[in-house]
Amino acid sequence: MNLMRAFIAVEISPSLKEKLHKETESLRGALPRSILRWINLDNIHLTLKFLGDTSPSDLEKLKGFLVEEVTNQAPFEIAVSGIGVFASFDRPSVVWAGVEDNGGLSSLYQCVEAAASRIGSAAERRPFSPHLTIGRVQRHISRADKDQIREAVLSHEKLDFGTMQVNSLHLFESKLKSTGAVYRSLFKASLGS
Repeated sequence: MNLMRAFIAVEISPSLKEKLHKETESLRGALPRSILRWINLDNIHLTLKFLGDTSPSDLEKLKGFLVEEVTNQAPFEIAVSGIGVFASFDRPSVVWAGVEDNGGLSSLYQCVEAAASRIGSAAERRPFSPHLTIGRVQRHISRADKDQIREAVLSHEKLDFGTMQVNSLHLFESKLKSTGAVYRSLFKASLGS
């Protein structure tokens, strides 16, 4: 059986992606590719649930479960602002832009978890921390590189990227290639339909 690497996410609007790109230009200049691999603008999204390797039949079932779960979920607005790192400045792995949760996002996240549990996907153990991954830290960086990340992120941590309306979510396939991940939307579920 051919398994598909899949995840559920909110697509980011082109205007918000453009603002994100423009506002992080000096940050990208401060952190070269030897330290940080910047995410292609087309691949920036708000992940709600990483499913990993999943059978096509389970993904087909999941489509219906997602529709059932989000039928009563009203569209809502999110605000994107701030820059930070996971896990910490001493052990950085990801540079992110923050996503403010006004309650609608937590509700949508619970809908996604409920739908995914119906195909046997384990519940996420970590608390939901909405963010947009904008860069991945290279492996085996030096202490000086970590200090450079800290300085660059702290000098950009108050950036504001604007807002967008969340009207739908997508089930994506992720194919890993030598040039990076390639995402393809398999299904779109509209909120409140």
